[in-house]
Amino acid sequence: MPGTDGYVVVFHLPPGSSRQRHREFARRVVGEATSSWGGKYRYRRKGLLDEVPHVVLNTGAVLVWADDGPWLSRALRREGGVVELRRVELTAPDHRTLDRRRG
Repeated sequence: MPGTDGYVVVFHLPPGSSRQRHREFARRVVGEATSSWGGKYRYRRKGLLDEVPHVVLNTGAVLVWADDGPWLSRALRREGGVVELRRVELTAPDHRTLDRRRG
């Protein structure tokens, strides 16, 4: 149903953040594929974006449903991120992608 509102969430770390801090932030937000015992056991650590249906627009920019925008914004700020949140009208392809990811 085109016309339903969503949010664009744009996020990054404050200027001057260390590389280590960027790696930690990315791991907490996006998640991480990892392994142990020399690759014998592989698994994926979940990140914040695994909790909500989203469409990646670019690095640090995602589209989410209107219900999820404020939650994601607060969660990213708790992780130390700088967040911009803007209400947008979702297109039909955005709806299809978000519905598929909703499960």
